[in-house]
Amino acid sequence: MRSTSGISRPGFVFECSMKPEPWKILSQNVLLDRWWMKLRVDAVALPDGQVLPEYHVLEYPDWTLSLCVTSDDTFVLVEQYRHAVGRVSLEFASGMLEQGEDPEAGAARELEEETGYMAQDWSHLGTWAPDPSRHSNSGHVFLARGAEPTGVLERDETEDLQVVLLDRDGVMDAIRDGRILHGMHVAAFYKALAEGL
Repeated sequence: MRSTSGISRPGFVFECSMKPEPWKILSQNVLLDRWWMKLRVDAVALPDGQVLPEYHVLEYPDWTLSLCVTSDDTFVLVEQYRHAVGRVSLEFASGMLEQGEDPEAGAARELEEETGYMAQDWSHLGTWAPDPSRHSNSGHVFLARGAEPTGVLERDETEDLQVVLLDRDGVMDAIRDGRILHGMHVAAFYKALAEGL
């Protein structure tokens, strides 16, 4: 019989008295070290004493995501090829933060570089871990309202992007159809809707 410890359902809350404990790091070894990521292997001891000799962790820089909306409630997205999954992906503007860069400033920079749009009204929707079991970084998510085109584009050499403008229903259709496939981008959109966008 499976334990119901920690399960919460409407009208029923059961909480286990024992909280999860951090794992003890016995050793760390960096297997790959590049300017944009590190791959390390940790030997860890679990709270019950079990030892995992190889637990891989990817260290990436933090990144930003800009859920950008124009003054006429049109969402500004970019479409690009994502090699790891071998598919074209429709996404909101996002990118890595530079060393020491303020997340909101980085979000504004990435938005203009990728889309040619800029907004004056920024609000922070949240900072979330995209994959807390294997990745060490966080994504800083912002809502940018009242965006207008600036005509400035400064894309990286690998960025072959097409700007796509969609209304709210169009974004929801793109999520439903799997054209927006990045989980953090889907979460950002629905978080904004939950907060009254």
